[in-house]
Amino acid sequence: MKKNICVLGNSHVGALKRAWDLMPEWHQEYNLVFFTARSNGLGGLILIDNKLVPKTARLKRTITYTSGGKSEIDIVEYDLFLIYGLQMEVFFVELGKFFSSAVIKQAVQDSVKGTTSWKIMEMIRSVTNKKIYVGHNPLPIQKKGDDRSYPPESYLSGIKLMNDEVYDKCNAELIAQPADTIVNGCFTERELSKGSKRLPVGDAMDEEAHPDHDIRHMNEEFGKKWLSCFLSRD
Repeated sequence: MKKNICVLGNSHVGALKRAWDLMPEWHQEYNLVFFTARSNGLGGLILIDNKLVPKTARLKRTITYTSGGKSEIDIVEYDLFLIYGLQMEVFFVELGKFFSSAVIKQAVQDSVKGTTSWKIMEMIRSVTNKKIYVGHNPLPIQKKGDDRSYPPESYLSGIKLMNDEVYDKCNAELIAQPADTIVNGCFTERELSKGSKRLPVGDAMDEEAHPDHDIRHMNEEFGKKWLSCFLSRD
């Protein structure tokens, strides 16, 4: 029996959706339903009778398009949830620098709560205790002249800290970006951004290429790596 996975997110989900469409072998075991909108559009979801319901006609049209016909999200239909992007940034632990545990804990809380990702997670959790996975916005591409570099432990320690302090307490998990997509500890490999396109939502900008200066959106090769790691952990 296929596992039903509800995917919620913003334009960053475009890379995952294109990868999903290119990998029919995954479809034999999983059924992914994508409820997505560009920018912070999913901030317009509200909880009514165990369903996430769009507040506006525009958002209703958008998620109906991206999900293949579903105008609302019936939480009880799904086996697990993936919330991707939606203002969620990763927290880096700067090794060798001392901060009090209270300061670190507060910084972690501040980096999570207040995001649309967290808002949606709270609404889902109020209905079901099924597992919720969270994916942060992709690490950016390194700009020319930006010589920052972090040891891998800074990123992974940040992921662990966010899980320990926030997500473990609500049966959720923040997932690390695949190691083979990361360079210099804090950036995404440049090749994984080339040719990235706008999230299709049923309007004139569907599949439009992102501008050359965009450093935040990734392509379907990135999506394949990310989804492969995600599905393999199930």
